[in-house]
Amino acid sequence: MQRSLFFILAVLLFLPSVCSAMGSIPQSTPEVISNVDFVREIGFAGAGIAQFRLPSDVFAAVYGDISTGLGDLFIADTGNERIERLNQNGDFVYQFGQFGLDRGKFNSPRGVVVDFNNIIYVSDKQNNKVLKFDIRGNFLDEFGSYGVGNGQFQDPCGICMDNLGYIYVADSSNDRIEKFTDSGVFVNSYGGFGVGLGFFDNPQDIAVDVSRNMYISDSGSNRIQKLDEFGMPITSFGSKGTGNGEFDRPTGIAVDDRHIFVVDSGNCRVQIFDKWGKFIFAFGSRGSGRGQFSNPTGITIGRAGHIFVADTDNNRVQEFKLVF
Repeated sequence: MQRSLFFILAVLLFLPSVCSAMGSIPQSTPEVISNVDFVREIGFAGAGIAQFRLPSDVFAAVYGDISTGLGDLFIADTGNERIERLNQNGDFVYQFGQFGLDRGKFNSPRGVVVDFNNIIYVSDKQNNKVLKFDIRGNFLDEFGSYGVGNGQFQDPCGICMDNLGYIYVADSSNDRIEKFTDSGVFVNSYGGFGVGLGFFDNPQDIAVDVSRNMYISDSGSNRIQKLDEFGMPITSFGSKGTGNGEFDRPTGIAVDDRHIFVVDSGNCRVQIFDKWGKFIFAFGSRGSGRGQFSNPTGITIGRAGHIFVADTDNNRVQEFKLVF
């Protein structure tokens, strides 16, 4: 009898360690976000300095030196076929780019990112390539072409970089994510058309965290997918709708060390989630006033909880700040 009781107690004590070894998903305890304060709007419709025509992406520099001020903004001014750089005060620094099909020219620049070597990468949706520029906007190189093979694109949209310097591109019409070295050498692709986990329907953007997990705005399926660095599914959340945690064409996506930020374009708002997809907060509504959006597309996270959103059809960038 004593031996039986001892065996039962041993099993009960052993079970928690077994569950832990099996890798059970931890319970999320997100911070409470009480509000998002409007800070300012940057730009207005036009083709002049610090003006925009259908801006589709914005990137806040996370590395700074004599060439790149920390927090400088790089905006994909899609309709004007150029990239504009503004300092952290929103003042114009320079612009580069022009329409064309030749090397170094744009035909609907869609995404922009700057690496820790101060190289600017731009995904060109209609030319089906990625272009590289130095920090002054001088053309360096490009990679990619139209097609379905490795290293080719059909309508590349969002672009990002991980902490090892690899470049990721949302190859939207090929329903996949492609990964490259910083010199444009193809490394791997993830996904393909489908509704199951790890498959996509018109992915629009990608973000990568410090553990190199990938977060993809799977726009056609109205969901966000999280994959590990090898492309294995971790979780998925979202569905078609207007409620909290639901989407209508999610586009831009960004992450920090605790949160996922999603531009819910069709619902004209930004939704914030914890890293496991638990809804925390949403802000924005349809309109042209402060804090309102019209077909917002791109998003980036700056310093001290500042959020920058490319408010595409309102031809501006809006800045907000998280309040905890």
